[in-house]
Amino acid sequence: MSDRLLTLVAQGEEATRELPMSPIVYFLIAFGLFLVALGVTWSFRNTAHKVPLSTHVDQHGRIQIEGHPSHPHHVEGTQH
Repeated sequence: MSDRLLTLVAQGEEATRELPMSPIVYFLIAFGLFLVALGVTWSFRNTAHKVPLSTHVDQHGRIQIEGHPSHPHHVEGTQH
């Protein structure tokens, strides 16, 4: 039994394969892909949809917001 185990251990060492490139090349490829993804993300900065808001103070001192998505239009006499 110990002879079989030694034979398997010896064969296991021979079955190792080397990488086709050095590990630093894999790092450089991954880092380059990260920089490309960062560049794509960075290119979309400040592109959020901006809705112009109009605010005014009503007769009771409350601030009314018009044009906001949660307040599509102002209805007189309602409280928000």
